[in-house]
Amino acid sequence: MKRYAMLVLAAALMAGCGSREEKTTLQGVEEKGNQYISQGMKYLGQSDIPRAIQSFDQAIKQEPNNPSHYIVLGQVYMRLKNYARAVDSLLGAVRVDPMNGEAYYLLAVSQELLGNKDKAVEAAQKSVEIFMSKKEEEKFKQSVTLLKSLMQQQSAAQTPPQAQEK
Repeated sequence: MKRYAMLVLAAALMAGCGSREEKTTLQGVEEKGNQYISQGMKYLGQSDIPRAIQSFDQAIKQEPNNPSHYIVLGQVYMRLKNYARAVDSLLGAVRVDPMNGEAYYLLAVSQELLGNKDKAVEAAQKSVEIFMSKKEEEKFKQSVTLLKSLMQQQSAAQTPPQAQEK
């Protein structure tokens, strides 16, 4: 349970650390995709999750090459604890933008919560590489923390029970 809380907290921190440029783009209503995002956020505020998801899906249909739309939808699915759908949405984001560290970070958290340890480590490693190459220090540190946690869990799971008792 402690591990779950740490991963959710890490995801929430990362989600709130979007670049100023991304937030400005999402707040604009010039493009139809952004109108759908705004509407979806309004529905989220009203706890109307089905309509929020529908709005985010529409944003993706309007702008299929905008990774932010996939990320928003992935975060909604994470909050709903529907990690399989979160993974699907976040994979869409990395297909559209293979250098999106935030998408890989959230993908790592979702994969971990889904029980896909190896895929979680892979995605976390990719997020570390991206944030390091982009010199995004805070996000890099968060990604390294997540990666270390995942690798420790992976190592503990692979250690035979007799070795753990010693």
